[in-house]
Amino acid sequence: MSGRRLREIIGAFSSVGLTSLIEKGKAAEDKSTPRKLRLAFEKLGPSFVKIGQILSTRSDLFPEAYVRELSKLQSNVLPLPQEIVMQAISDELSGPVSAYFAEITPEPLASGSVAQTHRARLLNGRDVIIKIQRPHLPEIIEEDLTLLIRLSRRVPKALLPMVNLPEVLQQIKESLTREIDFRNEAQAMIAFAELNQSSKCIASPEVYDEFTTPRMLVEDYVSGIPINHYEELIKAGYDLEDIGKKLMLSFIKQVFKDGFFHGDPHPGNLFISDGKIYFIDFGIMGKLDNGMRVALNDILYSFTAQDVEGMMQGILSVTSFDTSMNKSALAQDVERMLAKYSSLDVGVLSITDLIEDLLNVFVKNGLKASPQITILEKAALQIEGIFRELAPEVDLMTLAKNYFLENMGPDMLKQALNKETLLIELFYQLKNGKNIPRRLNQLLEQVLNGRILVNHDLYDYTNRIKV
Repeated sequence: MSGRRLREIIGAFSSVGLTSLIEKGKAAEDKSTPRKLRLAFEKLGPSFVKIGQILSTRSDLFPEAYVRELSKLQSNVLPLPQEIVMQAISDELSGPVSAYFAEITPEPLASGSVAQTHRARLLNGRDVIIKIQRPHLPEIIEEDLTLLIRLSRRVPKALLPMVNLPEVLQQIKESLTREIDFRNEAQAMIAFAELNQSSKCIASPEVYDEFTTPRMLVEDYVSGIPINHYEELIKAGYDLEDIGKKLMLSFIKQVFKDGFFHGDPHPGNLFISDGKIYFIDFGIMGKLDNGMRVALNDILYSFTAQDVEGMMQGILSVTSFDTSMNKSALAQDVERMLAKYSSLDVGVLSITDLIEDLLNVFVKNGLKASPQITILEKAALQIEGIFRELAPEVDLMTLAKNYFLENMGPDMLKQALNKETLLIELFYQLKNGKNIPRRLNQLLEQVLNGRILVNHDLYDYTNRIKV
């Protein structure tokens, strides 16, 4: 099978003229290369569409032209025939469908590159959604990515000079393998529900563990209004600005307090029902450990304080880079970026613009964002886009600042006064001796403002203070 599929892949690349461009060494300079790559991926089917969509989120690695073209890939595919769907469900249940479900609607609610969803009813009368994976998908993705990694080693370095393409594709392979095991999604739904169980405005569907398998997921059906159906929401009596503020505050909590956030919060995954915002589709989730959250907090703090060195430290904490990286050049780029925003009214500050500028700094200086930061970047752009539509008059920075003061200040202060944390932070600051006075002043300011968090994983700090 691999030989035949390899010929199909090479044939698709050849049919759009991509192979000849690479062979002639002209792919890097030809402006049609990104479009031809997208066309080839479309020809190669659902697995390549999914791979292309993931690549399109890596704006920290790939030129804008590639990101723009690959983002056009659509995951809507022809629905599977009903008999194949019913057989797949039966196989996962290890028994007749009628023994578990009173009814399954033949027409799918959605048909994507990974799975198809159908509305159904349990024997107890509860309305649910069945998410059933496309047949043989794990085997197809394993084969396609293995072949693509092989082929990527033959791509001229001049085409994508800043990218280790085989390494990126290997990361995608590992990420996709996790995503298409629906047991991981079920666990994410359970964890998200637990973290938001006390919330009066955020919810998620209940998942049915007894029906969960690697290839099938069953969850409650949410009968709600899509978050971007504005007129319908207004007619139902909802305040759009209130929804926007609750959505943004939830996302801030997910990122900075929980360290566990929805990685694909586009409008199709957000519904309003019974006064609550329902998040659905937990196939992509972001996880931030305590150290990563501290680094992000430092980036935001340094941004507002116009602190170039603090911003650099935060950036270097969330990226990987070559030891030969020019830190002076990075400092100049960070200084230029901060200067751009220094006179800007925070009321009109766009997080989207800020993230794009940060990513440009990453690309220019050869910095590679961690996979979790890449997920966060995409999710933040989606959330801000929805927020701006729902609450255009709300000052985002003031909203965020008030949340931190009201919800995280006491916790941060308590953690900051932890003796162990103070010593670790002090050693880290003292190691960089040339800036001791400024750093000690910053450290004291952080303690007084409750900005230092406890990091229970001392591995990174141990490495930092080694002499």
